[in-house]
Amino acid sequence: MTALLWNIAAYSIQIAALVVIACAATSLLRLRMPRHALRFWQSVMAISLLIPLAQPRAVNVAEFQRLTESFAAAATPGAGAHGGSPLDVVTIVLLIVAAGIALRLLWLGLGLMRLRSIMARAESDQALDSMSREMAQSLGVNAAIRVTDDLEGPATVGLRHALVLIPRPVLAMSPAVQRAILCHELLHVKRRDWLATIGEEIWRSLLWFHPLARVIASRLSLAREMVVDEATILITRDRRAYAEALLAFSNPQPHVIGVTPFIGRRTLSQRISLIAEEGSMSRRRALASAAIALAACIAITAAAVDRFPMFAALQAQSKPYRPGPGISLPTVVKEVKPSYTAAAMQAKIQGSVWLECVVNEQGDISETTVTKSLDTEYGLDQAAIDAARKWKFKPAQKDGKPVALIITLELTFTLKK
Repeated sequence: MTALLWNIAAYSIQIAALVVIACAATSLLRLRMPRHALRFWQSVMAISLLIPLAQPRAVNVAEFQRLTESFAAAATPGAGAHGGSPLDVVTIVLLIVAAGIALRLLWLGLGLMRLRSIMARAESDQALDSMSREMAQSLGVNAAIRVTDDLEGPATVGLRHALVLIPRPVLAMSPAVQRAILCHELLHVKRRDWLATIGEEIWRSLLWFHPLARVIASRLSLAREMVVDEATILITRDRRAYAEALLAFSNPQPHVIGVTPFIGRRTLSQRISLIAEEGSMSRRRALASAAIALAACIAITAAAVDRFPMFAALQAQSKPYRPGPGISLPTVVKEVKPSYTAAAMQAKIQGSVWLECVVNEQGDISETTVTKSLDTEYGLDQAAIDAARKWKFKPAQKDGKPVALIITLELTFTLKK
C-alpha cells in the first residue's frame, strides 16, 4: 500500500514538473499560434500519459525501501512513538483518492444521462436547418441542428450521429452571427472534438486531486477552441460577427458534462485577442518555439523521473537463500565504511555492529537486521545500517542465475589514537 501511494505521489510530482515548465515555456516563448499551441499541449498530454512507461527499468530495491519507509514516516509523524501503523494513514489516503475518482466518474455518468434527456427535448428549426445544410455540405460533415432551452451556450455532442445544440436566444440574433455559431460547431463535428472533450473529462476525474493535471486539460481545450476560432474566421470572413457571437455567450455558464462548449470560462479575453490580431509570429518561428518548449518539457520530466521514480514495475522479491551447496557467494564491488556520530566519538564507544543482510538479485542490500548491537543511544547501530545499504555486490548465483542471499556483515568502529 505504501508503494502504491508513493507511485501516486511520484507521478504527481512528475506531472507537476512537466506542467510548470510547459506553462513557463509557452509564456516566455510567446507560443500563441493556435495550431502550434494545440500540437504542443497535445504533446504534453501524451508525455504525461507515457510517463509511467518511462520509469527506470533497473529497480534498486534498497532505494525503493528507503524511499517508501521515509515517505511513510513523513505521512505519519510520530506514529512509531505511539505504536501506530503508517499503513493505516496510507490506506486512508488511498481510500480518499479512490473515492474521489469513483465520485467524479459517477458525476460524469450522471451528466451524460442528463445530456441525453436534453438532447431528447431539443427541437428542430427550419431556418437554422436551411442555413446549416449548405454549410455542412461545404465542410463535408453530417450533423443535426437542434434548438434547446436547457443550455445557455451552443454545444456539440456525439461522433457518429453528431448533434449541434443551439440555445433558443440564438434565433433572435443576426444571420451573420448565427452563421458564425453554426460554422464553429460544425467544425467541431468535423474535427471530432467531442471525443477529446470526453477524454479530458475522464483525465480530470482520474486526477481530481492534482490541480496542475487539470491545467493540461484546460490548456488543451483552449488551444482547440482557438484553432476552431481561426478556421471559422477564415471560412466566414467576418471577424466582427464572430466576436459578437463570443461576446453573446461571455457570461459564466454552468458546466454541462459531455458537451464541447462554444466558449469556456475565463477564455474570452484570449480568444478575442486572437480574433483582433492578424498573426504577429511567423510559422517558422512558432514551430521553433514549440520545439524548444517541448524539448524543455522532456528534459525537466526526465529529471523528475530520475529524482522521484515510480516503482510500478517492482516485482515481488523471491525468498532469499542462505549460503549452501550450489550457491555462489556474492562478491563485494563497493564497500563503504561506517561514519562515527559526534556523540559516539565523545563517548569513546568502540566495537562492532553485526548485521544480517539480504543481497538481492541486483547486488544491493535490500534488508538489514542488527544481530549484535553496539550502540543504540548515540546512533552507531543506525550508522552501520546506513553504510551497509551503500555497499554494492556482484550478486550470488544459483544454477547460473542471480539470487537473493542472506549474508552477515561486521562493521567496526575504531577511534584513532
